Amino acid sequence: MKKFHYLILLFFSIQFIYSQTNLSTKQELDKQFEQINNPSSDKDLEKYELLIESSKKIGYKEGIAKGKMGILNILNKRLDYKKMLELISEIESLELNDNSQISTLYIYKFYVNRALGIQKEEFQNLKDALQYAKQIKNPDERHLRTSVAYNMFSMYYDYKSPDSLVYYLKKQLKELEQISDKNKKLKSKKYNSIALNNINIGNFYLGVVKPARLDLAEHYYLNVYEYKTTKPDIFEANDMPILCGTGRFYLEKGNYKKTILLANEVLQRERNKKNATYRLYAYQLLADANEKLKNSPEQAKFTLLYAKLGDSINNTAKKEVGKEFNRLVTKRDNEYSSNLKTIFLISGTIILLLTFILWFYWKRKNKIIHQKYEKLIVRLRDENNSEKSLKNIKDENSKSVTNITDETLKSLLLKIEKFEKSDKYLKKEISLTYLANSIGTNTKYLSEIIKLYKGKSYNNYINGLRIQFIVKQLYSDPRVREYKISYLADMTGFSSREVFAIVFKKETGITPSYFIENLRKASEI
Repeated sequence: MKKFHYLILLFFSIQFIYSQTNLSTKQELDKQFEQINNPSSDKDLEKYELLIESSKKIGYKEGIAKGKMGILNILNKRLDYKKMLELISEIESLELNDNSQISTLYIYKFYVNRALGIQKEEFQNLKDALQYAKQIKNPDERHLRTSVAYNMFSMYYDYKSPDSLVYYLKKQLKELEQISDKNKKLKSKKYNSIALNNINIGNFYLGVVKPARLDLAEHYYLNVYEYKTTKPDIFEANDMPILCGTGRFYLEKGNYKKTILLANEVLQRERNKKNATYRLYAYQLLADANEKLKNSPEQAKFTLLYAKLGDSINNTAKKEVGKEFNRLVTKRDNEYSSNLKTIFLISGTIILLLTFILWFYWKRKNKIIHQKYEKLIVRLRDENNSEKSLKNIKDENSKSVTNITDETLKSLLLKIEKFEKSDKYLKKEISLTYLANSIGTNTKYLSEIIKLYKGKSYNNYINGLRIQFIVKQLYSDPRVREYKISYLADMTGFSSREVFAIVFKKETGITPSYFIENLRKASEI
């Protein structure tokens, strides 16, 4: 009997030790997860994969979810939405119980559906993310996740509904301010988010509201600029957006010397942080401020630097923006520094030279842009050459589609042509599946037909039709030229005015603003 009791005691002792070992391992895994800061590299992906495998070995479901969420974060930064969709399905199969993780998962769903242009789905994703965030028991974590959801709502509304945009930004700020400073883990996140939130609200009152409300913007800019002395670590982490935003505020307020001071600080800090976008913004601030101060030499210098750097950024492929770009920027900085002494010695000559170079550069650039505008106008005037019918495509391009008879193919092409004339492509919810169903085929065949007969992917095809439509509307109807860019974007089914502007320039070679401005000038003449 005593032997039996001994065995039972030994059994429970082993179970206790085993459970403590598991607990210790889980805690160690959690520490390793926390040590991966701002993940983005392939090495970070490998770390997450190893942590997922370790979590599987001990049956740590939360650890598996954490690892997959980490990978999801990296894929989102890389805009790899296809892999994100696959990974989201894997995470959903884990049947999560953690409201914080579920809320975060819906945020990633929002990113994917936003990229795919599925507006109804992305809005529902945000509602679900907010719902689960509000159910988190830990108050600090609840305020943090709720603030993230509100921030996503502001992104969703964007400039389509300015009132809703600023409403959710302020709700986000309110949630952030309720996070306790005693929570050391969240304190840094809290103030980093508050800093960026203040800048966003300030930017709203400065750049979205017309006319600009400097009186309302001032509180938000100065509140975060004070971090330079009150919270230097937070300021250091967000110094570029804070300095650029505050610099623009002072420019609009008329304090040009303060603008120059802040812009120069951006350039000084950028030498170490190597961010060409902020360098470009600083050049613009310096050019604008010196123009207001009627300091022509400095204005010419920074306008030229802005133009050169702007061209470098635009002409550099996205994958190449990194070490090579920074090396070129540094090299140019050194060349500029060595020439600076010469500028001071023969300032009069250099001023004339810079002015001439600047004038020549802009004249050449404007000439190229205007040539593209004129070609577009000629194409619009000649309606017969403006667009080819699918029926008239050359025989050498009329390749056969897998498993489709010539008669079926001809029927589908006619339906596609009818679709192009119907303006249904302007609907935001238009998708490959929707179009395939409406013309009586499947997505595979439709995708292949569009690729063969239009030479484009489905998304590029739809975007091309939308731009063709709005170009014709702007050309033929002067009333449409009075609409805001954001309204034109919404009218043609684009998710935002930024996407609309990018696609417009890609399709026509010029920006929508330039096109509208020149149409107005031609109309006045």
